[in-house]
Amino acid sequence: MTLRPLPPLLQEKSQREINEDPDRIASDLSAIREWIEKQPHLKSVNPSDQWLLAFLRGNKFSLEKTKNKLDMYYTLRTVVPEIFRNRNPFDPTVQAILNMGIFLPLRVTKSEDSCRVCLQRFKDFDSSKYRFVDIVKVCFMIIEILILEDDNFIIAGEDLLMDGTGLDLTTLSQWTPALAKKCVTIFTKALPVRLKSSYLFNMSPGYETAYNLFKIFLSEKLKNRFHIYGNGFEALYDVMPRNLLPKEYGGEQGTVQELTDYWKKKVESYSEWYLREELACSDESLRPNNPHTSSSLFGVEGSFRKLLVD
Repeated sequence: MTLRPLPPLLQEKSQREINEDPDRIASDLSAIREWIEKQPHLKSVNPSDQWLLAFLRGNKFSLEKTKNKLDMYYTLRTVVPEIFRNRNPFDPTVQAILNMGIFLPLRVTKSEDSCRVCLQRFKDFDSSKYRFVDIVKVCFMIIEILILEDDNFIIAGEDLLMDGTGLDLTTLSQWTPALAKKCVTIFTKALPVRLKSSYLFNMSPGYETAYNLFKIFLSEKLKNRFHIYGNGFEALYDVMPRNLLPKEYGGEQGTVQELTDYWKKKVESYSEWYLREELACSDESLRPNNPHTSSSLFGVEGSFRKLLVD
């Protein structure tokens, strides 16, 4: 068992806030792995210890909650193929989305034990050529890298900055209730992530409508973590250290293009992992009792276009 050691302050936070006990990690990992091996519908699943540890941390070391999230994660890999299939980083569509720099985790944290700040931006998205679900796919590809590599992201959580510049009605019309519910389900019920705060700015009226649709599927606890600002980003300096941000946002940590290039290369370096992991998913024909399907898990259809024009 080879696990990445934590820096001292992050280790203290992990023990204080998410119940981590270094002496218990090996037995917890063993218990989760034994559980996976006993699940007839998860025969193709054999994750690394670091991956399993991220799920334990994301569920505050509750074995039952960890099992539930792992089961849901590998189930969604099967029933949501539009997001979890065909994730070759060198696919032309994936390359195009990566080149747009739509989801960019920032390189520096405020301190050794602080949250990871991630920037979501849509300025360069071309809705005439690509689909909103393509954005979602690439975002989750990057999040999976954070799960594997970024202990701050897993233990301290995520602060999300969402810049609505460039979101037009054509793009937002693709943000259907079905896609919104799938995104919320993946983020809240399948991944070991902790959203601490989300700051939305440069919001057009259409963006606000899309956000309101997204909120329908959020718990009250999560709704309270979303904060809406007006145009511009200067107000963010009251809640976000300015020096962490890219130069385009008044910060000191390089440019958006440099971040885009970094994450493009990082995703490309995981090409073999994405190919291998595509085979790790639930076989719903072998699930005890009732198999899961997209309709049984989500059950919402319909276009967002009508909501936009009403």
